[in-house]
Amino acid sequence: MEEKLKGKLYKEVLIVIGLLLTIEIILGIFFTEKFGFVMSKMLYLIGDYFGWWINLLAVFSVILGMVLIIFKWGDVKIGGIDAKPDFTTWQWYSISICGGIGCGLLYWAMGEPLYHFMQPPAAIHALPESRDAAIFAVSQAMFHWSFVQYFIYSIPACAFALLCFNYQKSLSMGPMLERTLGGKHRHLTSLLHMFCGYAVACGVSNSMAAGLMQISGGINAVFGIPQGPFMYFILTVVVAGFFIISCVTGINKGLTYVSTACMFFFFGLMLYVVVTGDSIFIGKIGTEAIGDIMDNFWHKITYNNTLAPMDQWANEWPITFWNSFFIYAPVIGMFLARMGKGHTVREFLLVEILVPSLFCCLFIAIFAGQTISVQTSGTFDVWAMIQKEGMQTALYQVLGTMPRGKLVQLAFLITVCLSFITLADPNTAALATLCVHGQEIDAEPPKTLKIILGVAISAVAYLLVVSGGMNAVKGLLNIGGLIMTVPTLWLFLMNVKLCSPLLASKSHRLKAAPETDEVAAPDDRISAKVKGLDVVIKNLLYADY
Repeated sequence: MEEKLKGKLYKEVLIVIGLLLTIEIILGIFFTEKFGFVMSKMLYLIGDYFGWWINLLAVFSVILGMVLIIFKWGDVKIGGIDAKPDFTTWQWYSISICGGIGCGLLYWAMGEPLYHFMQPPAAIHALPESRDAAIFAVSQAMFHWSFVQYFIYSIPACAFALLCFNYQKSLSMGPMLERTLGGKHRHLTSLLHMFCGYAVACGVSNSMAAGLMQISGGINAVFGIPQGPFMYFILTVVVAGFFIISCVTGINKGLTYVSTACMFFFFGLMLYVVVTGDSIFIGKIGTEAIGDIMDNFWHKITYNNTLAPMDQWANEWPITFWNSFFIYAPVIGMFLARMGKGHTVREFLLVEILVPSLFCCLFIAIFAGQTISVQTSGTFDVWAMIQKEGMQTALYQVLGTMPRGKLVQLAFLITVCLSFITLADPNTAALATLCVHGQEIDAEPPKTLKIILGVAISAVAYLLVVSGGMNAVKGLLNIGGLIMTVPTLWLFLMNVKLCSPLLASKSHRLKAAPETDEVAAPDDRISAKVKGLDVVIKNLLYADY
């Protein structure tokens, strides 16, 4: 049955995702205030009642990742001993950095630290606008966009990579269920695909909506063109066209080119800000922020409002961030799994965690440091501009204070566009993968499907911006993140289950026996039947590989 369906559209998944998005649009347009109010309430209720669980799972992801890296499981080579990487080192690094960032880092690198600086949480006992608040603000923004995020993304990616390259299974939730529960579970697989697909569709739509506002703010700052529905429509068409073209050309062409261009703009902007900005202040606060992360690593993951019920900072920031990462984890994991071939589990996890994390820390140290310098020196009241015009306009005003400000604003505007493409491209491809039966990891989903999904996501993003439904979607994403902690935890634990049999096989590559769905090492099938189950268990536990 599965072989007959292989490569065909997952119609029930497509239909359900389409219906859910339609309902979301209707609620966002016709019941915006009520829907947004309910979702905002749910945001705080989830933090108050389940924040401890979300924080603990984030802690567990870091511990599990370290265990996989340090111990024997890290020696397993993805794809087998003779497997060769499909991407160059530069392509791997640039795709890994850009694939999970999107517009978020650009949007919040300058803005988020100001919120923490002006409104610090009760847990740190710091006064607003104080030295302690400034150092905490930069370090916490660094932390939100670095290590925990990439531990949460990388561990599911490792599980999918092992399943596809070492077990020769399709890139789907189905094989994962087979390995865990045994047998086929078509309905449960469909349910997981539906939820993951809807989650990523909402996530990309939400990111694109924020990107549209940020791009429109940049056009307004650079060219003086007023923001409005018509501008949003034109931007939606242009940006959607670029990321759909990139997605259709495939990961080996479109995304590698766009991510490389994006990386040049990233590094160019960082270098320019360091050279022409307040580099001494950036160096000082960046260094102290890194020290604050090292001193308070575990504490930063577990912030909550214990004995301070009126302080909603933890619910609005770290808990919401961890939730947003959990909702993306399975889908981004499907995408990042493609990077793993030809590398050991240890190499794969180290690169996927450290490279983007260190880049994000450096980027935030530079831009957050410059923003706080502008704010505290009296050059420009960024906080007042945020309150008056919104984040998307304030960011460009900070850049406008620098030498050749218009050119810097234009370069930043281009970077925002490229960065969104590098997020929308892989996630649209992953969404298309969820809508196809038995998709192989090396194969690309149908181009027509990518185009349809890209247009749908873009349409939702446009309607969100013009209808004012952004808060409702953020609330939905937060609820979805809580639900997705369960399948994400399941994917976390699957790594040990997938690695253990591979350690007994010198080739690190296993195939399903033709007569059953059970996985056994090819060289050990006869001996296993003769010697019995005790020998197999002994080989798995004590194999000297």
